[in-house]
Amino acid sequence: MKIRAATFNLRNSSAPDGDNAWPKRRAAAVAAIELLDADVVGLQEVLPDQLDYLRFRFPKYEIVGAGRDDGMSAGEHSSVLVRPGDWRIERSETRWLSDDPGTPGSVGWDAHLTRVATLVWLRHRSGTTIGVLNTHYDHAGEVAQLQSSRLVAKWTTGDLPWIVMGDLNATPDSPPLKALTDAGLRYAVPADAGGSWHDFTGAEDDERIDHILISPAWTVTEAAVSHFRPGGRLPSDHWPVLATLTL
Repeated sequence: MKIRAATFNLRNSSAPDGDNAWPKRRAAAVAAIELLDADVVGLQEVLPDQLDYLRFRFPKYEIVGAGRDDGMSAGEHSSVLVRPGDWRIERSETRWLSDDPGTPGSVGWDAHLTRVATLVWLRHRSGTTIGVLNTHYDHAGEVAQLQSSRLVAKWTTGDLPWIVMGDLNATPDSPPLKALTDAGLRYAVPADAGGSWHDFTGAEDDERIDHILISPAWTVTEAAVSHFRPGGRLPSDHWPVLATLTL
């Protein structure tokens, strides 16, 4: 039983990025997602207009995840895309990275912004169910980052095989990542695979802040940081990270 999973910070469409603004790179972003050839993709920083474009370009995909501001459509989404095939969404929910995870718009600890996690339970055609969690940690609040990891670890305990992925705004040797590995999760993509954030420079050796972690039941058969530049265009200010996993 195999699944190919990827995480990709899409860079929000409201950012003043000049020649790298969303309208100029959205086709490249979609091409980059297609080239990942993933069964499930976790996206971060997705605003409503970007979500509309993704739904238009991926009409057969299941796409879930609520807006962080109101629990419906407002604000950034940590969207999960599932392509048609062996895996289907059994159920999904959005939780807030705060001490009140069920309250839309809640801000956790010293975080500068509202942050969410999208949890998805996927059922294989064979009947096996797995969990996928896609999230985007706060960029500045160190307490919030650590507490977010503690929440994620709590939510992914148990016998269900889990895939945890997202922009964690933290490097592999940081306390938030150590909290996840101490809880029993392990890296699917090794730290020496290269950086994932490049700030539209195209650098491949900058910080790794985008991660895929897995529970012990999984075996990694392939893992990489993708450096696709469809048509020579950078699809985002992050590189996608992907892994092929088997049970």
